Amino acid sequence: MALNLDTRQRAMLQDMGITIWWPKPAAGAPVPAAPPAVAVVAVADPVAAPAAAVHPATPPAPTVAPAVAAAAPAPQPRAQAVPAPAAEAAPTTVWRMAPAVQAYPQAGGGSADDGWLVIWEGPHPGAPLTGDSGKLLDNMLRALRLHHSAHVWIAGVQRPGSEALSAAGLAAEAVDWQPLDQSLPHCLQHTRPARVLVLGLHAARAVLGSEEALGRLRAQVHQLHGTPAVVSYDPAYLLRSPHAKPAAWADLCRAHALRPPPAP
Repeated sequence: MALNLDTRQRAMLQDMGITIWWPKPAAGAPVPAAPPAVAVVAVADPVAAPAAAVHPATPPAPTVAPAVAAAAPAPQPRAQAVPAPAAEAAPTTVWRMAPAVQAYPQAGGGSADDGWLVIWEGPHPGAPLTGDSGKLLDNMLRALRLHHSAHVWIAGVQRPGSEALSAAGLAAEAVDWQPLDQSLPHCLQHTRPARVLVLGLHAARAVLGSEEALGRLRAQVHQLHGTPAVVSYDPAYLLRSPHAKPAAWADLCRAHALRPPPAP
């Protein structure tokens, strides 16, 4: 592109990084009074422009990076010592028992001489009638109209090496687990039930100190420190096997008919 540029315009183009060059006049030709048309070549990067685009008589000024004072490196924050995680408690090797809680603390009926103690591996020892299995247990007790009695107690047990499961939507609970062989006599003395209902094969074996099958355990009435006890299915099993619910109902009726032996 040919343009007639004056001195100021050429200086502006050079400041913008656009290289300009003048064509050489032919030998013997008179020098014109006015500057002839010049060719303007736009170069994005003057340093990378091809050498042929710059007239030897007017080389571009070399690009010099501005001097930068070497800044001292910023002091790095001192690494803070990360405390080692607390050692996990060793898994238990014995069955444990949680304190018994009232199933229906707001109830005003029932007799202290006709109380119940239910022992099972409930997932929520502090709130035993929550969750799916807890709601089923609640329905079983309500079918016997036990929700009107303030003398229905539920105690959770925990097998060795396991942890209490937290209820969905409930805060994690702190359970005062104690060895079963020490807690069971204390629990019976505190609640003084007329009968004990033990739910689930593993819980029944731990409580009764037996290795018999569930069918044989269900077929007989046991004695726990002088208190009659009946074994039945765990509610969690009944949720998976509804066909066993009639047999579980028969077990509850058998327990309902029990009474502790009269004192001598």
